[in-house]
Amino acid sequence: MWGLIAAYWSMFSTVDPMAVLAFRIAWSMVFCLILIVAGKQTDTLKKVLCDKKQMLTLLAAGVVVSLNWGGYITAVMTGRVLDASLAYYMYPLFSIVLGSFVYGEKLRPLQWLAFVLALIGVIVPMVAYGELPLFAIFIGVSFAVYGAIKKKVTAPGITSIFVETMWVTPIALAYLFLVSDLSNVTSFQWWMLPTTGIATSVPLILFSIGMKTTSLSLAGVLMYINPTIQLLIGVFFYGEDFTKVHGIMFAFVWVGVALFLTDTFRQKKKAVE
Repeated sequence: MWGLIAAYWSMFSTVDPMAVLAFRIAWSMVFCLILIVAGKQTDTLKKVLCDKKQMLTLLAAGVVVSLNWGGYITAVMTGRVLDASLAYYMYPLFSIVLGSFVYGEKLRPLQWLAFVLALIGVIVPMVAYGELPLFAIFIGVSFAVYGAIKKKVTAPGITSIFVETMWVTPIALAYLFLVSDLSNVTSFQWWMLPTTGIATSVPLILFSIGMKTTSLSLAGVLMYINPTIQLLIGVFFYGEDFTKVHGIMFAFVWVGVALFLTDTFRQKKKAVE
């Protein structure tokens, strides 16, 4: 679902990307609230709302994930699906380095090598074209920061997403009513905009459920389905050019990913033994 969502956001290509982001935030909040009420989880929500520390953590998570969503939507709607794909190939590498600095997690030699190779891949277009893949870096880093913040969240998935979006919904609504120009939104797009909440929340909910019965190693491998599908969509569906520079850039990142996965499986095997 996460891989195919790139095609979903393209339906709103004629709409202001920031307006789409605002609708995504607001409708995600509404959809999660419906699920909370239907699932009789209002007592859990009340406890979270009374926990000042959790609320501040979820405020930070809401701001960061909104920036991530905005970067992703803008990338897809402006013909940069390859950048979005690269972002999620690099995300685990950004995540482990962030874990080292924030949580004091020690990086093993192969993990450092994986990160360095990914970094070289990012530098390649700068040398070739004089520019960095800024969308890819922004999306990847922001999602890694979001993951680091979420490690401190104890609230259930649906409740967490609701509170995160609740914090930033006032800003989203202010943008929609005071800044955005929605005159070019078609009737079909108006009908589809409420589904942005479903498209955002359902994959996150399924991910939370799946993680309870899936090992981290297997989950890490499966997560690469997402950027692979995005890469194929960008090249074959949207006709984005996959140049030699793209090939070199992705090659470094893919080798880094391969080393990262090799190290992960090696450590898991040692733990079993």
